[in-house]
This record gives sequence, C-alpha cells and structure tokens, in this order.
Amino acid sequence: MHNRLIYFCIVLFLISLSVACSGEYKTTSATSAVAKASVDSIRNQQALLHNGTSDTIKEIITHIYSAKQIGDTIIKAGKPELDREFSAFPNEDTCTYDTTGKIETSKGRTDGIPYKYVYGYENGLLNEVLYYQNGELFSDIKYIYDQGRRINTIEELYIAGSKTINEYPVDQAKVGYINGNRIEYGETPNDYTITDMRGNVIKESSYSEMDDYCSVIEYSYNDRGWRISINCESEYLYTYDYANIDTHGNWTRAIIRCNGTPYGIVERAISYY
Repeated sequence: MHNRLIYFCIVLFLISLSVACSGEYKTTSATSAVAKASVDSIRNQQALLHNGTSDTIKEIITHIYSAKQIGDTIIKAGKPELDREFSAFPNEDTCTYDTTGKIETSKGRTDGIPYKYVYGYENGLLNEVLYYQNGELFSDIKYIYDQGRRINTIEELYIAGSKTINEYPVDQAKVGYINGNRIEYGETPNDYTITDMRGNVIKESSYSEMDDYCSVIEYSYNDRGWRISINCESEYLYTYDYANIDTHGNWTRAIIRCNGTPYGIVERAISYY
C-alpha cells in the first residue's frame, strides 16, 4: 500500500495539471508536466489552508513537524519524510498577501533548493504565476480568460538556457457541474477532479490502466473553508484539529491524525497590516 500511495501522489499531480488546464493531459516533456503540476499543487494547497483568513493578513510562515503522543500530550517529533509517504501536510513556506487578501508570493525549499512563486492578477483573476529556482526564472505560466472563464494556459519554460512554450486549452466538453460543484474529466470517466464553489478540491479520482486500478481521495472542510479531513482510498483517514486560534480568528496550530493516531503538527506565524 505504501508504494501505491507514492505512485498515486504522482498520478494526482498529473491529474491536477490536466484538470486545471485542459481536461486532457497534453505536454511536450516530463519536466513541463512536473513544473506545471507543482504550480497547481501549491495553488490548491494554499487555497485549502488559507481560505477563511482575515484580509488584513500580511504574511504567513508555515512550519510542519511529525507528531507523537506522550500520555495525554501530543508533541513534535522532528521533520516528516515527505518523499516517503502520502503527504497530508501543507507546504512549509512563507506567503505574503496584499491588502485585499490575495496571495502575492510564496517561497520555501524543495530538496534543499530555494524556490519562489510570484502571483499576478488582472480584473481580480489570477493571470500569471512566475516560478523561480535558486533565484533564476524557471517557468512563467499565464492564464487566459473569456468572460471570467479560463479558456487556455500558456506555459513558458526556461531550462539550460533554452525556452519552451506549451499550451493547455480547456476542453469545455469535459467540464460540468453537480450540485454547484465543478467536475472536470481527464482522459477516462474515472479520471476527474471535483471542486466546490470556493475552489477547494473535494474529490480526486485517478485511473491506472497499467494495473486496472482506480484510486480516490476525498477532502472535507468546515464552514470557513479549513480542511478537516482527507479520506485516502478509504484506508487512511487524515483529520485536522485546529488547536490554536489567534485574536483575529485565524488558526495558528493544527494537529493532524491518521486513523486516529497523531501524525503531524502544523504551526503558522501570522503577521497583519
């Protein structure tokens, strides 16, 4: 099951790429897929964990830890090994926001390499994401809209001194709505992502033709949009307990449990305008 979860996480990254961009996975290189999927993954996680926050937030610094229980107390137990397990953690990063609550930048490290995302907006819609590694521009992703509906994504990749351009037009025939939730299909009826009206992902399904296996992950949220559970293939249930709330009503510490056992701790240092 452990290896299957790792494989499933990789597949979900590729699904998030196809769902966000076209409903039908299309790219010219594996590097392109990973770069675009990582952008969508980070955007999704930020939406999941930052919804419901005050629009006076200036910066959020997030730290993650493994957890263990001693008696009645749950304590930190070092850093989690994210590359060896299904990750129920948010990104360990620093995010800044403008005075309207829109995210401006996020930065952190992946495998020791510093990265930074810079977000641009037009008419209130996200229209550009710049991604830097080691201070150098790695990708520039532009979102194209028609009357508020995203119709295309244009990705410019800068690798080893060369520039590659990919496009991911949205296939509207693969987009529908169920009870107000948006569903977008991939290459098969078993490849799809469902998002709620806030933009939170509530269900992801991925079909592997190789072993004729369908993997499903379901997410749930409270009325503020904070993630409260992840049900992974009906075998692993991750739950979130927001143990500390600051005077602005934003959470600063969360305890994650896996099938009832302490799994992780998330701490956030929040500064305000």
